[in-house]
Amino acid sequence: MCILYTGKPKTTVLNANHPNSRKTKQLIKSKHKIAFRDKKKYVNLAKPSSLCEKLIWFRDNIDNTIEQYTQETLSSLIEKYLNRFDHEASIIKARHKDKGNRRFASREDVIRHTIEREREEYNTAGIEVPNILEAGQLLYLRTWDGDIKYLPNFKIIRFRCLNII
Repeated sequence: MCILYTGKPKTTVLNANHPNSRKTKQLIKSKHKIAFRDKKKYVNLAKPSSLCEKLIWFRDNIDNTIEQYTQETLSSLIEKYLNRFDHEASIIKARHKDKGNRRFASREDVIRHTIEREREEYNTAGIEVPNILEAGQLLYLRTWDGDIKYLPNFKIIRFRCLNII
């Protein structure tokens, strides 16, 4: 069987003639451009997924008997949201006491950092939450199935702590 090759084989970074040649630099530049584009795409996907997780938490924890939330009830729900890691953090601290090692130190650091960041955001500029002060948005949140493609339909507001001294 005879295989006929037409043209030159495709040049890659590995088989280029010289590391400082124009062709090698061009190939490296295109690889970096593709890598940067992919990295930016994944960073842009991370924000909607974190917002989606927040909305799912609010959907699962809103009281179904309340027709419309007030600022005080929303504030108490946000406090509950900010304290969502308390149980897990206490379990990790108990494990540290028992064994004396810090086996779950990375998870503990992530929890601590998240709590500090969200608490500071809530006390200063305001935390992003779904606008459940409106009855229509509350109903939409209750009936939402958790799909990311419906995120633009939500009105997101920044809600600050009411007890600012």
